[in-house]
Amino acid sequence: MLRTEPQITHHGWHIEVMREAEEFFFQCYHPDLTDFCNDGSAHSTFEAALTAARYFIDREVAIQALLEVVESWMRTGKISENEYWNLTDFA
Repeated sequence: MLRTEPQITHHGWHIEVMREAEEFFFQCYHPDLTDFCNDGSAHSTFEAALTAARYFIDREVAIQALLEVVESWMRTGKISENEYWNLTDFA
């Protein structure tokens, strides 16, 4: 498996793209975590894998921002715990 050096960054996250046979995969490293994150998908080109990694990071950053806002609403009594769980069920 060929790997890029994790020098590519997006919103502070490091991105590593790997090639295995004719497919490309990405791994994203959050600056505060030791393990990587990915979506498990394969891509036909390096550029497609890199674009997917950036979308993945954008989604994770947006989810974290939403969680922080909704948690503050619950802490201040603006929403109930049940409403919190309904708003944060991203499955």
